Amino acid sequence: MKINIQVGDVLKVAADVLISTANPWLNLSGGVNGAILSAVGPTIQDELHAYLKSHAISAVPAGTVVRSRAGNLPFDCILHAVAIDPFYDSSIELVRKTVVSALDLAIRAGAKTISTPTLATGYGPMAIADFGTAVAPLADNPKFDEISFTIVVRSEDHLSELANAISVARVQA
Repeated sequence: MKINIQVGDVLKVAADVLISTANPWLNLSGGVNGAILSAVGPTIQDELHAYLKSHAISAVPAGTVVRSRAGNLPFDCILHAVAIDPFYDSSIELVRKTVVSALDLAIRAGAKTISTPTLATGYGPMAIADFGTAVAPLADNPKFDEISFTIVVRSEDHLSELANAISVARVQA
């Protein structure tokens, strides 16, 4: 898998699929989710709440990935990745598991290009470097060889921190 890192707005990075942060209640309440709600209106929020209702649940477990339409955003779909638990806790292992699930779902959807913010680093407890440590081993997984994976961060400092963490983790693997 080719990993790219860039500074910018993840909603403006054209890709087949966006992996978005999500909370267990699938509420588009802040961060990237809030930006999705602002850009698209309530249709995606309604779709996510309909998912919960159709499964007769009020929340999904950590590690769950739920697919929705993308509205007017430049993606074929959005994969809402829950890389936190209900207490907003997370771990490198949970983030890795969640990203693998999202990548598998993206591949099944025919995606070749995927963009994502760093999961579990906004409202979640993890550092940008932790996200890098979580995803670095996936670059060498042959089942992801055909994917271009773009991680979008908000600053040059985050870009440097993430790039360094990915490099270190790949050397240690």
